[in-house]
Amino acid sequence: MESGNAQVKIGNVVLDYARYSGKDLYSDGKIEDVILEACKKGKKEELLLHSTSWPVLYHLSSIRENIIEWYPMDKGSDVLEIGAGCGGITGILSEKANSVTCIELSERRSYINAYRHRDMDNIKILLGNFQDIEPDLEKYDCVTLIGVLEYSMLYIKCENPYLEMLRIAKKHLKPTGKLIIAIENKMGLKYWNGAPEDHTGRLFSSLNDYIDHEVVRTFSKNELKELLNKAGYERTEFYYPSPDYKLPDVIYSDNYLPGPGELRTYKKEYAGLRFYNFYEDIVSDQLCSDGVFPYMSNSFVVIAGDDSELDIDFAKYNRERRPEYRLVTCIENRGQERVVIKRALCKEAQKSVNAMKKHELEWRGILPNVLCAEGRITEKGYESRYIDGVRLDELMYIYRTDPENFIGKTRFYLKKYFTPDKDTLIPFKVTDRFIQVFGNGYPDRAESMRVSNIDALFSNMKLGGNHKVYAFDYEWVFDFPIPYKYVIWRAAKEIYYQYQAYLKQKLSQEQFLERIGFEKPEINLYGKMEESFAYFVYGADRYEKYTNHYVKGSIMQETRFC
Repeated sequence: MESGNAQVKIGNVVLDYARYSGKDLYSDGKIEDVILEACKKGKKEELLLHSTSWPVLYHLSSIRENIIEWYPMDKGSDVLEIGAGCGGITGILSEKANSVTCIELSERRSYINAYRHRDMDNIKILLGNFQDIEPDLEKYDCVTLIGVLEYSMLYIKCENPYLEMLRIAKKHLKPTGKLIIAIENKMGLKYWNGAPEDHTGRLFSSLNDYIDHEVVRTFSKNELKELLNKAGYERTEFYYPSPDYKLPDVIYSDNYLPGPGELRTYKKEYAGLRFYNFYEDIVSDQLCSDGVFPYMSNSFVVIAGDDSELDIDFAKYNRERRPEYRLVTCIENRGQERVVIKRALCKEAQKSVNAMKKHELEWRGILPNVLCAEGRITEKGYESRYIDGVRLDELMYIYRTDPENFIGKTRFYLKKYFTPDKDTLIPFKVTDRFIQVFGNGYPDRAESMRVSNIDALFSNMKLGGNHKVYAFDYEWVFDFPIPYKYVIWRAAKEIYYQYQAYLKQKLSQEQFLERIGFEKPEINLYGKMEESFAYFVYGADRYEKYTNHYVKGSIMQETRFC
């Protein structure tokens, strides 16, 4: 594949061989040939949907773009992407910036990157070792080290290659430029709970401080802060991607940390078999409750530079849905106030965003004891005021170990905040739109709200400082009849799922729902409606999530003391 020319063009992408030695030092093996062939033929998405190989998911999934999509980059920015790999984030960088200069040691990965982004005219890939290419580099508005800093020992030869890498990166930043690092946390919770270290493949490598002389190294939060300080970065901001930086769904910050009941990533292993030592949901809840989540977050994103802090506190993605429903929810800090912004991730989803104000107005007043956060459509998306308070699902944390109290409090909340007044209900009748969204299963007789917000969930309701409850999510508001008990069933099912690690040995989900007041035929019927709704949201080929194709086995250790 190697060319004798100094430069090769694939579509609009330029590959520069001036510093390429002809030798690739790392690879995922033959699967990279499969990935390259798919990218050449424009069948990347087809391969992604039907493969079970972790390198395919890691290199090709658009979920990886979440690690950088939220970052407020100026459109005129020039970006240096060190260690671009197969281009997992090159595409999103090229959409956000004026130009992207990639450095990559592997020729095959560079070809994958070029073929998948051949239509972009602002990408240049420099092949070769970073230390050989670095003297010719200019200054940039942004330099990225996404999954790269930990490998510094392999391509920078000096006493402290990690510190030197950071110093070199700073040398190529403009005065107001930013360095963006994404890296695993050496003390990440998953490593305590049976996950092999991502780079060595061995248990406890990072926890044992890499004493077996591995050629990679990750860092704790304090170690990373100290390294950046020594390298001359005046300001560092830490963000916490969940479940990790490789396939993040959510980005937290020190200004917005997760609460109990929020982190739910139990048994989603893609790279290989994992041996669980404990219930990770339960430990995560304790860490969040105690305010120490940042220390044991699985990964970090660090923004380093000498300029002012960023205004994004939080971002949550649902990129696995059908295109028309792919949104991101951000919390933006505007000095004296915060705003919540829902915006489209692609042009197909803009219609969903534009409909949210209409949904808000239609649904307002449907539930008598619930107020609606008010929003507006702006150039950014649907914006609403951030509601200070505590989510109802977080309030349920104190009842987690007491099934009777958990049931009682769930009943109380469902009756007070989720149940409409009887005199506002209308008879349920089947419509074509209902069948399109919820399928052919429905009750013979039922009552419906005039307008239904099926995402009226414990996690989407907040008890404000004024002791009033607010709803703040209007994405799934429908103006056709839906059995109102289905909406309540969804809320009950979700709160059980959030705390099932605590409850399931004493109370099954079906038992819980029956105790709440649902009969078995209703539970089965609403379960089928929910399955149809999932198909509607994700599409048949992605149901429930295409990542399910990649899930590997896991073993839960059961310890008994006599």
